[in-house]
Amino acid sequence: MASMKLIVPLLRRYISIAISLFQSLVLCLFDNFDYPILINLADAFLSLYFITFCDLRPITVDLDDGETTVHFWVSGHRRITRPDLVMLHGYGGNSKWQFIHQVSDLSKSFNLFIPDLVFFGESHSRNAERTVEFQARSVVGGLKRLGCSEEGGLAVYSISYGGFVAYRMAKIWPEMVEKVVIVSSGVGFTQQQKMTELKKHGGDVSEILVPRNPRDLRMLVRISMNTGIAFIDWIPDFILSQFITVMYETHRKELVELAKNLLEREEDAEFYAISQKTLIIWGDKDEVFPLEHGRRLHRHLPNSSLEILKDIGHGVNIEAPTTLNNLITSFVLDVS
Repeated sequence: MASMKLIVPLLRRYISIAISLFQSLVLCLFDNFDYPILINLADAFLSLYFITFCDLRPITVDLDDGETTVHFWVSGHRRITRPDLVMLHGYGGNSKWQFIHQVSDLSKSFNLFIPDLVFFGESHSRNAERTVEFQARSVVGGLKRLGCSEEGGLAVYSISYGGFVAYRMAKIWPEMVEKVVIVSSGVGFTQQQKMTELKKHGGDVSEILVPRNPRDLRMLVRISMNTGIAFIDWIPDFILSQFITVMYETHRKELVELAKNLLEREEDAEFYAISQKTLIIWGDKDEVFPLEHGRRLHRHLPNSSLEILKDIGHGVNIEAPTTLNNLITSFVLDVS
């Protein structure tokens, strides 16, 4: 027993030394390497995971406007017995990185349509418009090109910024969108409310949503999550810089413009209520859009239900993906 008490501290020390040496080696190999090889490699593995384990296929759609291209991940084998589910991401990377914890489970119950919103991932446009309506038109235009009917049956699951897009889709195309899931989204906020909430965290709001450096990215993660955030302090700056390069640099100007348009615009004088059956999901520790705003949205939508997740922050899709998947599946399939 006495020998064990001596061995354990020694093992801890050797493991600590080994980890430090490994970190130093990685830094020596990659710190001055400009090409974001690690994140591009990870992104490629994510694509392989989507294709191999989730039966998803990448499809690029050119829209009728002649200016806009929308990239989708779509179920390779669409089954008539399964409902169609559109998944709309928020800020924080492309659709692959945001839905990695969900697609495997959801692909077993739904025909999935997962777009990169315009100027995220591989979607782009020459159109100068930066509104949520433009995003909604682009998604719907792509869905029509992919064979989705305008006569109903679509369920739309959305998180954060994607919630604004989903709400516009439900309002403008009520005959196409049958059910809506809104997770942690500031739908219905006035301009003042949006600015007040985001300015609590200091600095330029667009710098938080579209980070320029590792410090900004760490702040975005800390604001977005309530649990499991310790990992961000262990990731070397050069890896975070590579992530920023891959996710934000190509369309940085456009992403900032999208954020500013969202934050500076006023909602309709009388905030309209959509008629679709709606599930609202909120973490009770959300620091981006606090829970009271989720309750307010629920009160405003007579055909809605509200699910509150305990000790979960804004990033519900990262912090509680299994619970989120179960709620989405039960709601869309009408399983009690």
